[in-house]
Amino acid sequence: MSIFSHKKILKLYLNGEITSDASKFNIDNSLLKLKTTLLEVKQTNKDNYKGILLKINSPGGAAATSEELAKLIFSLRQEVPVVTSISDSACSGAYMIAAASNYIFANTLSWTGSIGVIMMLPNYQELSKKFGVSFKTIKSGKMKDLGSPFREMTPDEENYLETLVKKAHEEFVNFIKLTRPNAINLDELADGRILDARTALENNLIDRLGTEDDALNFLITEILHGNKKDFSITDTTPKPSFLKRILDMTAPITIKFELPDNFLRF
Repeated sequence: MSIFSHKKILKLYLNGEITSDASKFNIDNSLLKLKTTLLEVKQTNKDNYKGILLKINSPGGAAATSEELAKLIFSLRQEVPVVTSISDSACSGAYMIAAASNYIFANTLSWTGSIGVIMMLPNYQELSKKFGVSFKTIKSGKMKDLGSPFREMTPDEENYLETLVKKAHEEFVNFIKLTRPNAINLDELADGRILDARTALENNLIDRLGTEDDALNFLITEILHGNKKDFSITDTTPKPSFLKRILDMTAPITIKFELPDNFLRF
Protein backbone atom coordinates (compact mmCIF):
# COMPACT_ATOMS: atom_id res chain seq x y z
CA MET A 1 0.00 0.00 0.00
CA SER A 2 1.32 3.45 -0.89
CA ILE A 3 2.01 5.88 1.94
CA PHE A 4 -0.43 8.26 0.26
CA SER A 5 -3.26 5.81 0.83
CA HIS A 6 -2.38 5.23 4.49
CA LYS A 7 -4.84 6.18 7.15
CA LYS A 8 -3.38 8.95 9.29
CA ILE A 9 -2.81 9.15 13.04
CA LEU A 10 -1.86 12.48 14.56
CA LYS A 11 0.77 12.43 17.31
CA LEU A 12 0.63 15.42 19.64
CA TYR A 13 2.74 16.49 22.62
CA LEU A 14 2.23 18.31 25.90
CA ASN A 15 5.60 18.99 27.49
CA GLY A 16 6.46 21.00 30.58
CA GLU A 17 4.51 23.48 32.60
CA ILE A 18 1.09 24.58 31.41
CA THR A 19 1.13 28.36 31.34
CA SER A 20 -1.16 31.13 30.19
CA ASP A 21 1.80 33.47 29.67
CA ALA A 22 2.11 33.85 25.90
CA SER A 23 5.72 35.01 26.21
CA LYS A 24 6.67 31.57 27.51
CA PHE A 25 5.48 29.95 24.30
CA ASN A 26 8.78 31.13 22.84
CA ILE A 27 10.68 28.98 25.32
CA ASP A 28 8.96 25.70 24.54
CA ASN A 29 6.22 25.86 21.93
CA SER A 30 4.63 22.46 22.64
CA LEU A 31 1.66 24.10 24.37
CA LEU A 32 1.03 26.51 21.51
CA LYS A 33 1.49 23.73 18.95
CA LEU A 34 -0.93 21.47 20.81
CA LYS A 35 -3.67 24.08 21.08
CA THR A 36 -3.29 25.27 17.49
CA THR A 37 -3.34 21.75 16.05
CA LEU A 38 -6.33 20.66 18.13
CA LEU A 39 -8.29 23.69 16.94
CA GLU A 40 -7.36 22.92 13.33
CA VAL A 41 -8.52 19.32 13.70
CA LYS A 42 -11.75 20.41 15.34
CA GLN A 43 -12.56 23.07 12.76
CA THR A 44 -11.30 21.75 9.43
CA ASN A 45 -9.32 18.50 9.51
CA LYS A 46 -11.50 15.95 11.27
CA ASP A 47 -11.62 13.64 8.28
CA ASN A 48 -7.85 13.75 7.75
CA TYR A 49 -7.04 11.80 10.91
CA LYS A 50 -8.49 8.54 12.17
CA GLY A 51 -7.06 8.90 15.66
CA ILE A 52 -4.87 11.04 17.92
CA LEU A 53 -2.01 9.88 20.15
CA LEU A 54 -1.30 12.46 22.86
CA LYS A 55 2.02 12.13 24.70
CA ILE A 56 2.10 14.03 28.00
CA ASN A 57 5.04 14.90 30.23
CA SER A 58 3.84 17.77 32.41
CA PRO A 59 3.49 18.66 36.09
CA GLY A 60 0.41 20.79 35.41
CA GLY A 61 0.08 24.54 35.70
CA ALA A 62 -2.41 27.31 34.96
CA ALA A 63 -5.97 26.29 35.83
CA ALA A 64 -7.98 27.99 33.09
CA THR A 65 -5.52 27.03 30.35
CA SER A 66 -5.62 23.40 31.50
CA GLU A 67 -9.42 23.45 31.46
CA GLU A 68 -9.50 24.99 27.99
CA LEU A 69 -7.27 22.27 26.53
CA ALA A 70 -9.12 19.51 28.38
CA LYS A 71 -12.52 20.65 27.12
CA LEU A 72 -11.17 20.94 23.60
CA ILE A 73 -9.94 17.34 23.68
CA PHE A 74 -13.17 16.15 25.28
CA SER A 75 -15.19 17.77 22.49
CA LEU A 76 -13.01 16.03 19.90
CA ARG A 77 -12.94 12.53 21.30
CA GLN A 78 -16.41 11.59 20.09
CA GLU A 79 -15.35 12.11 16.47
CA VAL A 80 -11.60 11.42 16.57
CA PRO A 81 -10.51 8.93 19.27
CA VAL A 82 -7.75 10.24 21.51
CA VAL A 83 -5.38 7.94 23.41
CA THR A 84 -3.00 9.50 25.93
CA SER A 85 0.42 8.12 26.81
CA ILE A 86 1.82 9.46 30.09
CA SER A 87 5.60 9.72 30.16
CA ASP A 88 7.24 10.74 33.46
CA SER A 89 4.21 12.63 34.71
CA ALA A 90 0.77 13.98 33.94
CA CYS A 91 -0.21 15.69 37.16
CA SER A 92 -2.84 18.19 38.18
CA GLY A 93 -3.89 20.22 35.11
CA ALA A 94 -2.02 17.79 32.86
CA TYR A 95 -4.03 14.93 34.36
CA MET A 96 -7.22 16.90 33.65
CA ILE A 97 -6.15 17.02 30.00
CA ALA A 98 -5.30 13.30 29.98
CA ALA A 99 -8.67 12.47 31.53
CA ALA A 100 -10.40 14.21 28.63
CA SER A 101 -9.11 11.58 26.21
CA ASN A 102 -10.80 8.27 25.44
CA TYR A 103 -8.10 6.09 26.97
CA ILE A 104 -5.03 6.60 29.17
CA PHE A 105 -1.80 4.59 29.22
CA ALA A 106 0.97 5.24 31.76
CA ASN A 107 4.41 3.79 32.31
CA THR A 108 4.79 1.80 35.51
CA LEU A 109 6.98 4.54 36.99
CA SER A 110 4.81 7.44 35.80
CA TRP A 111 3.29 9.87 38.28
CA THR A 112 -0.20 11.25 37.86
CA GLY A 113 -3.20 12.49 39.83
CA SER A 114 -2.48 15.54 42.02
CA ILE A 115 -6.13 16.55 41.58
CA GLY A 116 -6.09 19.80 43.48
CA VAL A 117 -5.85 23.57 43.29
CA ILE A 118 -3.27 25.87 44.84
CA MET A 119 -2.88 29.62 45.20
CA MET A 120 0.36 30.97 46.67
CA LEU A 121 0.53 34.56 47.88
CA PRO A 122 3.88 36.00 48.99
CA ASN A 123 4.16 38.52 51.80
CA TYR A 124 7.00 41.06 51.70
CA GLN A 125 5.83 43.07 54.70
CA GLU A 126 8.78 42.31 56.97
CA LEU A 127 11.22 42.74 54.11
CA SER A 128 9.82 46.17 53.24
CA LYS A 129 10.11 47.22 56.89
CA LYS A 130 13.73 46.09 56.94
CA PHE A 131 14.59 48.29 53.97
CA GLY A 132 12.38 51.18 55.04
CA VAL A 133 10.01 50.87 52.10
CA SER A 134 6.33 51.67 52.54
CA PHE A 135 3.33 51.68 50.19
CA LYS A 136 0.21 53.79 50.15
CA THR A 137 -2.78 52.14 48.49
CA ILE A 138 -5.74 54.11 47.16
CA LYS A 139 -8.60 51.75 46.28
CA SER A 140 -12.25 51.87 45.34
CA GLY A 141 -13.34 48.89 47.42
CA LYS A 142 -12.09 46.82 50.33
CA MET A 143 -11.17 43.85 48.10
CA LYS A 144 -9.44 45.78 45.32
CA ASP A 145 -5.92 45.11 46.65
CA LEU A 146 -6.77 41.53 47.57
CA GLY A 147 -3.57 39.51 47.87
CA SER A 148 -1.28 42.52 48.26
CA PRO A 149 2.17 41.27 49.33
CA PHE A 150 2.79 44.40 51.40
CA ARG A 151 0.26 43.83 54.19
CA GLU A 152 -1.33 41.04 56.16
CA MET A 153 -4.41 39.43 54.68
CA THR A 154 -7.64 40.00 56.57
CA PRO A 155 -9.77 37.02 57.70
CA ASP A 156 -12.51 38.05 55.24
CA GLU A 157 -10.02 38.10 52.38
CA GLU A 158 -8.59 34.71 53.32
CA ASN A 159 -12.06 33.20 53.54
CA TYR A 160 -12.96 34.66 50.16
CA LEU A 161 -9.86 33.24 48.47
CA GLU A 162 -10.42 29.86 50.10
CA THR A 163 -13.93 29.91 48.59
CA LEU A 164 -12.47 30.59 45.12
CA VAL A 165 -10.01 27.71 45.48
CA LYS A 166 -12.72 25.33 46.69
CA LYS A 167 -14.96 26.25 43.75
CA ALA A 168 -12.11 25.65 41.31
CA HIS A 169 -11.40 22.30 42.96
CA GLU A 170 -15.06 21.33 42.71
CA GLU A 171 -15.00 22.12 38.97
CA PHE A 172 -11.87 19.99 38.58
CA VAL A 173 -13.37 17.01 40.41
CA ASN A 174 -16.67 17.28 38.53
CA PHE A 175 -14.81 17.25 35.22
CA ILE A 176 -12.99 14.05 36.22
CA LYS A 177 -16.31 12.50 37.25
CA LEU A 178 -17.68 13.38 33.82
CA THR A 179 -14.72 12.06 31.84
CA ARG A 180 -13.84 9.12 34.12
CA PRO A 181 -17.24 7.92 35.38
CA ASN A 182 -15.80 4.61 36.60
CA ALA A 183 -13.21 6.25 38.84
CA ILE A 184 -13.03 4.78 42.34
CA ASN A 185 -12.40 6.69 45.58
CA LEU A 186 -12.14 9.94 43.64
CA ASP A 187 -13.30 12.20 46.47
CA GLU A 188 -10.67 10.67 48.75
CA LEU A 189 -7.85 10.79 46.20
CA ALA A 190 -8.66 14.28 44.93
CA ASP A 191 -6.83 15.97 47.78
CA GLY A 192 -3.82 17.01 45.72
CA ARG A 193 -1.80 13.83 46.29
CA ILE A 194 0.44 12.50 43.53
CA LEU A 195 -0.37 8.92 42.54
CA ASP A 196 1.90 6.24 41.19
CA ALA A 197 0.63 4.57 38.04
CA ARG A 198 -0.45 1.33 39.74
CA THR A 199 -2.56 3.19 42.32
CA ALA A 200 -4.10 5.28 39.54
CA LEU A 201 -4.91 2.08 37.63
CA GLU A 202 -6.45 0.40 40.68
CA ASN A 203 -8.79 3.38 41.05
CA ASN A 204 -9.64 3.65 37.33
CA LEU A 205 -7.96 7.02 36.95
CA ILE A 206 -5.98 5.51 34.07
CA ASP A 207 -6.84 2.51 31.90
CA ARG A 208 -3.69 0.50 31.38
CA LEU A 209 0.01 0.28 32.18
CA GLY A 210 2.13 0.49 29.06
CA THR A 211 4.51 2.43 26.89
CA GLU A 212 3.90 4.90 24.10
CA ASP A 213 4.16 2.03 21.60
CA ASP A 214 1.56 0.08 23.57
CA ALA A 215 -0.75 3.09 23.44
CA LEU A 216 -0.27 3.45 19.69
CA ASN A 217 -0.89 -0.25 19.05
CA PHE A 218 -4.04 -0.11 21.19
CA LEU A 219 -5.33 2.89 19.25
CA ILE A 220 -4.78 1.14 15.92
CA THR A 221 -5.87 -2.41 16.75
CA GLU A 222 -8.45 -2.04 19.53
CA ILE A 223 -10.12 1.28 18.76
CA LEU A 224 -9.63 1.64 15.00
CA HIS A 225 -9.64 -2.14 14.36
CA GLY A 226 -6.79 -1.93 11.87
CA ASN A 227 -3.24 -3.08 11.20
CA LYS A 228 -0.21 -0.94 11.93
CA LYS A 229 1.05 -1.25 8.35
CA ASP A 230 -2.08 0.49 7.11
CA PHE A 231 -1.45 3.65 9.14
CA SER A 232 1.02 6.52 8.92
CA ILE A 233 1.92 8.81 11.81
CA THR A 234 1.89 12.59 11.48
CA ASP A 235 4.37 13.56 14.20
CA THR A 236 4.11 17.13 15.49
CA THR A 237 7.27 17.08 17.62
CA PRO A 238 7.62 20.70 18.76
CA LYS A 239 10.74 22.40 17.47
CA PRO A 240 12.59 24.30 20.22
CA SER A 241 12.74 28.02 19.72
CA PHE A 242 15.98 29.90 19.13
CA LEU A 243 15.89 31.12 22.74
CA LYS A 244 15.45 27.61 24.11
CA ARG A 245 18.37 26.35 22.01
CA ILE A 246 20.51 29.14 23.46
CA LEU A 247 19.41 28.27 27.00
CA ASP A 248 20.16 24.60 26.43
CA MET A 249 23.68 25.54 25.35
CA THR A 250 24.27 27.18 28.75
CA ALA A 251 23.90 23.89 30.67
CA PRO A 252 24.61 23.12 33.49
CA ILE A 253 23.27 26.62 34.25
CA THR A 254 19.57 26.28 35.08
CA ILE A 255 17.07 29.05 34.45
CA LYS A 256 13.63 28.42 35.90
CA PHE A 257 10.59 30.28 34.60
CA GLU A 258 7.72 30.42 37.07
CA LEU A 259 4.15 31.61 37.01
CA PRO A 260 3.30 34.57 39.25
CA ASP A 261 3.03 33.35 42.83
CA ASN A 262 -0.62 34.37 43.16
CA PHE A 263 -1.69 32.51 40.03
CA LEU A 264 -4.54 30.04 40.48
CA ARG A 265 -3.22 26.77 39.21
CA PHE A 266 -3.93 23.05 39.05
